[in-house]
Amino acid sequence: MKRLSETWLSLFILLILNPQACGAASLGFQETIEKALERSPTLQSAKAELQIRELELKNSFSKFLPSLDLNATTGLRDSTPSFYSSPYGNELSLQLTENLYDNGVSLLRYDSAKIQKNIAELGYKNQRDQLILTIATEYFRFSLSSGLSDVQQQQFDIISRQFQSVSSQYQQGIRTRRDYLRFKTELRRAEIDLQRSKTNLETSKLELMRLIGYELTPDQDIFQFVPVTMDASAVASVPQKAPDLKLHPQRQISDLQKKNLENELSIVKRSYWPELYLTAGAGYRKGDFYGENTVFSDNEATTWNVLLNLKFNIWDWGLRRRNISITQARNIQAESSLDMSVNSLSADNRKLMVDLNETAKNFALAQELLDLESSSYRMLETEYRNGKVSYLDIILALRDLLGAKVQVYSNYFELRTQLLKYLYYEGTLHERLTQK
Repeated sequence: MKRLSETWLSLFILLILNPQACGAASLGFQETIEKALERSPTLQSAKAELQIRELELKNSFSKFLPSLDLNATTGLRDSTPSFYSSPYGNELSLQLTENLYDNGVSLLRYDSAKIQKNIAELGYKNQRDQLILTIATEYFRFSLSSGLSDVQQQQFDIISRQFQSVSSQYQQGIRTRRDYLRFKTELRRAEIDLQRSKTNLETSKLELMRLIGYELTPDQDIFQFVPVTMDASAVASVPQKAPDLKLHPQRQISDLQKKNLENELSIVKRSYWPELYLTAGAGYRKGDFYGENTVFSDNEATTWNVLLNLKFNIWDWGLRRRNISITQARNIQAESSLDMSVNSLSADNRKLMVDLNETAKNFALAQELLDLESSSYRMLETEYRNGKVSYLDIILALRDLLGAKVQVYSNYFELRTQLLKYLYYEGTLHERLTQK
């Protein structure tokens, strides 16, 4: 009894210290997305970019604040002829400076820094939504592969049973060799299709593991993914109006980038016209504050200034004018690229609505077709057992039934994927999929 208790205790400790001994952990659709958001290198990079832009914004704001500098020097000195009272030289100074106005450049730089921060925030959101869409699409592909694998297995089992029956009848001389070979051929074809579906399922599992950021281990699975089952209510409502792209991060990023281009052009133009600067400063200087026959209060001075500086280039061989033209041309290139990107997004958005309507209709037709093929197969199977129809009719009926099931599964998960794309274009994908 004592030895049995020690065995159970050892097993308990093993399971606590090594959870993988219990087997692969199960992950559903929601949990897989959460894992990907936690571990994605792409999102980590986007977070770092956002942090950089936040620090740059703080630096831009610091340009408006006064700066205080402390300088201290000490050492030996001499000259020929010597006019220093002491060979030791030292100086202490404290300088306060403030840039009151620099031709508006700091204001533009600060505005650009705010734009870049907003772009980084939207970029992170877009990367996050793209990751969710990629993971969800692959998860639906995995679920489709799982469903088709089950269908192929059912198809193989049916044909296998029929082949066993035909084989037995062939051995008894009831069935012809042609019947026997025909069913055996169909059995091998179903076996090949089954193996292919299992391979597709395994490939999809590996792709999910890669997307959520885990190393692929050849000896065991870290996670066991739970496929999404078909639920007609999930695709019962198909939107008829295209999403409004104004809320899409890519559209908002494009608008902000155009505004930033205007700021850069304005900065370049300011150097072409007269430039006005206003600065202020205050300082304290103390020289020779230690040494022989020196008093700390000697050789000290305080200064202050408020300076207005006007700068205007008279002639630079057209350098500043050409810089403006270069910046304008580059802005045209950048804006054209941004417009093409937005146009592509808009076109994909409209194509999505066409695909959504088509897939929704196909799914409804596929369901109806499956009902018809199921009824037809049941009738033919009864007649085949009674010898009223040939083996060819039952084989063709099986193929048609399999094709109908494949169409139902394929159209269902295609419709689910397109509905996720709709949420992505609408800009609500993260909120809709991660809400508890």
